[in-house]
Amino acid sequence: MKMVPPDSQMSPVNGLLAAGRRRPHWRWTLALVAGVIVTTGMASAQEVPGDAPVETEPLIVTAGRAPQDPAHTPLNVTYFDEDALTSTPALTADDFLRQVPGFSLFRRTSGLVAHPTTQGVSLRGIGPSGTSRSLVSYDGIPANDPFGGWVYWNRMDLENIERIEVVRGGGSTAWGNAALGGVIHLVPRRPKPQSLRTTASYGMRDTERISFSASDVRGPVGVLIEGRYFSTGGYKRVRSDQRGDVDIESWSRHRFLNGALEYAIEEDMLLTLRAGWFKENRGNGTPVTRNAHESGRFSARLDAVAPDGSSLELVAYGERGSSESTFSSVAADRNSETLVLDQFDIPARTVGGGLINRREIAENGTLIVGTDSRWVRGETNEFVVFAGDDRIAGGEQFLVGAFVETIYEPGPSWRFSAGGRLDYWRQFDGFMDQPNQERETFDNRDGTVFNPRIGLMYTPAEGTTVRSAVYRGFRIPTVNELYRPFQVGSDRTFANEELDPERLTGAEIGVDQDFGERVSVGVTGFWNEVGDPVANVTIDEDNPIGGVDRQRQNLDLARIRGLEVEIDFQIDENWKLFSSYAFTDARVERATNQSALEGNRLAQVPEHVIVGGIGFSHPSIVEVDLILRYNGPQFEDDLNDRKLAGFTVVDLYAARTLWAGGEVFGGVQNLFNKRYADGVTGGGLVTQGSPIFANAGLRMRF
Repeated sequence: MKMVPPDSQMSPVNGLLAAGRRRPHWRWTLALVAGVIVTTGMASAQEVPGDAPVETEPLIVTAGRAPQDPAHTPLNVTYFDEDALTSTPALTADDFLRQVPGFSLFRRTSGLVAHPTTQGVSLRGIGPSGTSRSLVSYDGIPANDPFGGWVYWNRMDLENIERIEVVRGGGSTAWGNAALGGVIHLVPRRPKPQSLRTTASYGMRDTERISFSASDVRGPVGVLIEGRYFSTGGYKRVRSDQRGDVDIESWSRHRFLNGALEYAIEEDMLLTLRAGWFKENRGNGTPVTRNAHESGRFSARLDAVAPDGSSLELVAYGERGSSESTFSSVAADRNSETLVLDQFDIPARTVGGGLINRREIAENGTLIVGTDSRWVRGETNEFVVFAGDDRIAGGEQFLVGAFVETIYEPGPSWRFSAGGRLDYWRQFDGFMDQPNQERETFDNRDGTVFNPRIGLMYTPAEGTTVRSAVYRGFRIPTVNELYRPFQVGSDRTFANEELDPERLTGAEIGVDQDFGERVSVGVTGFWNEVGDPVANVTIDEDNPIGGVDRQRQNLDLARIRGLEVEIDFQIDENWKLFSSYAFTDARVERATNQSALEGNRLAQVPEHVIVGGIGFSHPSIVEVDLILRYNGPQFEDDLNDRKLAGFTVVDLYAARTLWAGGEVFGGVQNLFNKRYADGVTGGGLVTQGSPIFANAGLRMRF
């Protein structure tokens, strides 16, 4: 489903010119009331005259980091605007994005209750694991966890996001490390004159949500504050016939507060400061197991447009967070459990920045150059119960890169782009303190990598576009993969400080066809090879505690081929149909260290995913969307011994406008309460995906 961004607020500069688990904490109720009061006061004050609105063309930033026409990128990009983001039964961004062909997380569990370390995002089946193979950016800044690469999806409230751009393939040329499969770019809301938005809902399993956003623009200054409180009682994840006394609901609770300050230094120069705080707590399905995370982040960016039309973007950011988690060993009858590992502090810090310049060259050319860098430090501090002592491990990483891209249009029907990026990476100060052992230090490692990309677009007739691209990408292992072991039930996974970077070589070709103004079809075929992919390789199928032992290891080569299809049909002014299909053949081609894996499907990659929906919208009656999603069978493990059956779920959303700016809405996920497996351990324990989730609420916009 391709949604072209609205014409407003595409360029930061032009946008400014245009204008406890069960009950919400009292501080969040107070914050919501304060937001209403502040915004009401803004509305009653005298408005400062400003410039007249400026019409802007739709632009995207995902594919090349600098804004560009969405019809002029050779990669497959899907867009979701404000209406699509709020007209959904999904309560988290990851559940919403499951309708994108090729989007998947390490496990099929919703971000509502899943352990964050299983929330690594993958596009096109490129090596799903707890670590992401695709980059998630928020306002152009990496949002993947700096320690482990996973994503805290609860930190991204659909109610407070302006739009989402998803590009599949070729992200490393512009974005560098971690963008093997592509980039998911979330564009946050910006200050608007005298604006207030509030959303409150309640649903099954004591699921509560309160979101608010208040902003104003006075002369050259714009201010925005937004927040959210969310809590759910969750559900029991272990299959009913395998449960014991220790199996309780996996619950979650989170809250965040974000702020933005914009200052128009000059007519074509805008300074934006953003800061955010996020905290979440989760129960992981037994009395002993739980996890928590708290983080704060800050960013500053300067956007400027010169008289000759060239643009400059400067950005700096920093984030500091800490996580904790506990793991247990459960008795065979699941009536008792024992704490085995207490990760009481996992601190992580990152600092980065970059510069991007875009300018027109010659008569039909554009040049984009940029550079960026990032420093990461992370470690894990944990108490190993059986050893009666602490284990501490961690290290640091530094990356710096520069890229250049040229775009040339020799005629109205042709568009050629070529670019390359050179990166230097370094891993250093790695160490591990094991119980009853001497401190172990690891060798520093570094390297340089060059990633090119070439794209070609041809428009033989109005409404028809043929696009193609070839590219390379890379990802260095995270601090988590290099140094932190972990355990899920009786299955253990060990770190590996000798992991090499992953390298991707890929190509794609696609056709976008519009049949009049009502029907659009997009078809893309792709081919990717990943050298040295990091996988959780089985090294012992019967460990001493009754599970499986794995270690993170580099395989030799994985090959991923597939097809993506997207269709939109606007039947009339009220009715629409949409569908998408992703076929992904992801296999291990060579694995010298584990020849038994050769020819196996990559774990956690379904071969077929189908999404279809029908929508009805009439301003004076109701808006209704019915969405069906089929997820094909996939394997849980690298040996392809544990197969997870396919499943189909149906989601429903309905809303009715009560007055201008106010609407009542309701949503149901998994309408027919389909029970499906989302995981199975070496001991045969089956965990299940989300059951039916229904909620209803009120949304107000002023």
